Amino acid sequence: MIINKFPGTQITAELLNPKHSNFCAVFYETPPLQPEVIMGSVNAGTSYTGSLFEMGQEGMTGAFYGILSVQQNFVGKHPYQKIHKTLHRLAEGKESTYMDNFDSDFGVQFALIQKPPTDSACIDFDGTVFVDVFKDHLRPYQIDANYAMIYVVPPLADLYSTPNDFLNAIEDTAENIVRAVMNYNKNFTLDKGPNSLSLKPINTIRVPLFSVGYFNSFQMSHDQIAAYIYHGIASQLHSAETYITNVQFENNYHEVMDTGLKSGTQDFNILRKLMAE
Repeated sequence: MIINKFPGTQITAELLNPKHSNFCAVFYETPPLQPEVIMGSVNAGTSYTGSLFEMGQEGMTGAFYGILSVQQNFVGKHPYQKIHKTLHRLAEGKESTYMDNFDSDFGVQFALIQKPPTDSACIDFDGTVFVDVFKDHLRPYQIDANYAMIYVVPPLADLYSTPNDFLNAIEDTAENIVRAVMNYNKNFTLDKGPNSLSLKPINTIRVPLFSVGYFNSFQMSHDQIAAYIYHGIASQLHSAETYITNVQFENNYHEVMDTGLKSGTQDFNILRKLMAE
């Protein structure tokens, strides 16, 4: 369902309804009606010790791992963690760098890291974003629109002194998602593809409600977190060179566990109010 356009732009915001067990699909499972859609789907990753930049835990990273590990034949392995750690090492002293040459056993043809700006509220690895563009024959469900994974390290509340610091880091992370996609679209697509790659601009971003559940030890409401994600994304969508036309918010209606207690329904329904402002 298209809700509205982001203020001052022609970019639409869309609420996705759940498909499986009250969760939204993280990738298209049937081709979209609009053949021009090129989507990057956001994976809310992890910065936990031992699983830094990894997929495969519970929740969102587990959903991505379940799909990609079967599609790309790496069950029991963690190739994306290896890519992400390598990119982070190569980007030492820089906000961004990329890789464009992968062995045949990797499912990606291009990968980019975008670190938060130095004045960001994010601490340690929080707010780091990776854009992983799949090889043509290894896209999820063999659907062309499933073009990339946007792996995001969400803020972990335990690192922040106050709830406001945590919320500001969430907003800065959302800004950095758009910043990463803009960097990729502007500098590496169409006739600018490195290593003779023919890369397409990402025009659609699918975004979950990140930094909730166990990441949210301050027990901020989901409406508060969703609002900061929305405002972070909206603040970066005014450049004429984004190539972005649609942002899809995953409206999951399940109850999530929060410090051992059942929390309220996790969703982006506050967008209905925000888009009307």
